[in-house]
Amino acid sequence: IFGEIFADFGAKLPAPTQFLIDVSNFVRGEWYFLILGIGGMIFGARALLHSKRGKQWSDRWKLKLPVLGPLSHKIAMSRFARTFAQLIRSGVPILEVLDIVGGTAGNYVIEKSIKSVSEDVEKGDNLSTALSKKPIFPPMLLRMVAAGEATGKIDTMLEKMADFWDEEIEAMLDALTSLIEPLLIVFLGLVVGGIVISMFLPIFKLNEVVSQSKQS
Repeated sequence: IFGEIFADFGAKLPAPTQFLIDVSNFVRGEWYFLILGIGGMIFGARALLHSKRGKQWSDRWKLKLPVLGPLSHKIAMSRFARTFAQLIRSGVPILEVLDIVGGTAGNYVIEKSIKSVSEDVEKGDNLSTALSKKPIFPPMLLRMVAAGEATGKIDTMLEKMADFWDEEIEAMLDALTSLIEPLLIVFLGLVVGGIVISMFLPIFKLNEVVSQSKQS
């Protein structure tokens, strides 16, 4: 309606209103292109992430993302420490342990680092020295492993680290969960507010358009 009124006066709708109308017309008239586009993007993203190079790229970025990066890192480290402790306690040789935990790391960057650690241990380095060459492993883990090597209780030290990380992971997840609701409310408020403003802008501008038309 406002489009026809403004067109009769030879005026243009406010930019936000025109944008809203254009989006609405596109969704109603070209909805099949929208569905095909979204479907193509989902299919392409899945194919990329399932490829070797795509998985490597995504695993690197998972560790660099704010908030989610540290969370992913702690989850991987907790899994590494707990699995390592259980296998060592069961009497599995350390090189086999490293091969197993590397395969269950769930992240290409960490898996590659564990493989490198395994190679260094095979060459004669002790575990703490080999781990210290890889920045992916936090200093606290290195100190606990060194203490475990000195006391002969690596499994106990690693289980303590896994418990510590599990507590931190739980705290981070609770914090993220508590943030989701207010962020969602703010997002919906911005969307609804933008739509309402776009609908009322033509009303506010209509008097100005009519006045200019009378003067001309």
